[in-house]
Amino acid sequence: MALLVVMFFMLLAVAGIATFLRRATVDGLVARNREFAARAEALARGGIQLATALLLQDKLDEAESQFQVESLEEIWARGVAQPILTDDGGELRLHVEDAGGRINLNALVEDGVVRHESLSEAFLRDLLDRVISEIPGGDEQRDFDSAELARNLIDYIDEDDVRIFGGLEDDYYLAQRPPYRAANRPLLSVDEVAMVEGFTRPLVEALRPYVSVYPLRGGDGINPNTAPPWVLALVYHGVGDHRFAREETVRDLLQLRENGSTLCEGETGEQCTAIGQTVDGEIFPPPTYTTDVFRVESIARYGDVQRTLVAWVDRSDPAEPVWLAWEIR
Repeated sequence: MALLVVMFFMLLAVAGIATFLRRATVDGLVARNREFAARAEALARGGIQLATALLLQDKLDEAESQFQVESLEEIWARGVAQPILTDDGGELRLHVEDAGGRINLNALVEDGVVRHESLSEAFLRDLLDRVISEIPGGDEQRDFDSAELARNLIDYIDEDDVRIFGGLEDDYYLAQRPPYRAANRPLLSVDEVAMVEGFTRPLVEALRPYVSVYPLRGGDGINPNTAPPWVLALVYHGVGDHRFAREETVRDLLQLRENGSTLCEGETGEQCTAIGQTVDGEIFPPPTYTTDVFRVESIARYGDVQRTLVAWVDRSDPAEPVWLAWEIR
């Protein structure tokens, strides 16, 4: 009996020790992950500051050379190609993207008035047709009227409160729960497009890789020197009858970039190649070749903990660069 009692209490002691060790291990992992998360977030914020320094250095270099064209040969694109390792075991990756690398939806409106209304509407309609066709699922997931969506988006951001084809813009929005009004101002984010009549969240997500809203004012179209291939394919050009760039046109533009050429307006010279040699007719919205707004993605990792900080940085005032928007994931 004494032996059984001793064995019983020994089992209780072993079980208690095992529970204590398990809880201590879990608590240790939680504490470690919290520390790694704090370190990763601090490192990600430092990455944004590093990218901002590169952007300011690039602005200084452009002022000295008097050649202001953003391309993938700039220091902000070349200087962050490799991951940065820290002494305490952290890893930092940076990706900097020129705002001109995407279609600026706000560039369709200038000073509250739609730029070339019929052309803006046709461009948006054709863009939405292409995006809608790429939404996964059956026909019911792609049941949209692109022409109506294009008009609704223009009505939402132009400064008046009257629909293109008559009627008040706010009739739809005031009937929602909760009610709101058409913005009648530049879009503040791509997410805001989901508030426009007819747009759904899946459609906005399908649109996201192609568009941005920066700069909020005074922007133009795509920068052919920095846009990725899927955005270059949306260069809208022609004489009278506009169309998206054909595959061979996109290939030619990419080949020029790979050969070290910088595309620009006007005549071909020592520093640049005229885009008109490759793209015929008028381009709408007009291409942009320089910008002060950039999207910076800073990815920091400690162990198995990762934090990603995405910020839109405006370097217009080199003395005080501004984060226009940011999110941490």
